Amino acid sequence: MAFTLEERQQLNIHGLLPPCFLSQDVQVLRILVNFERQTSDLDRYILLMGLQDRNEKLFYKVLTSNIERFMPIVYTPTVGLACQQYGLAFRRPRYVSLYFK
Repeated sequence: MAFTLEERQQLNIHGLLPPCFLSQDVQVLRILVNFERQTSDLDRYILLMGLQDRNEKLFYKVLTSNIERFMPIVYTPTVGLACQQYGLAFRRPRYVSLYFK
């Protein structure tokens, strides 16, 4: 949603995105508000993993906005909890690409 009208027309994506324009900073603030509304770290983890699925660039912008706050959610100990409660946290399959030469 951060693409301007001119960028959307140049990239030929006009009409494929929502009609409003929001800067990436405003989108980060919205994510932070939603993040703080969550009642548990597992819910926060699910929120951030959903963001990563939808918009990876925004995901990393959010993470780097306060790395000390978000690392315990996307890394240990919350990932361990997500593994223990896999059925609750599962949204879609994730994989690691392995490249062999």
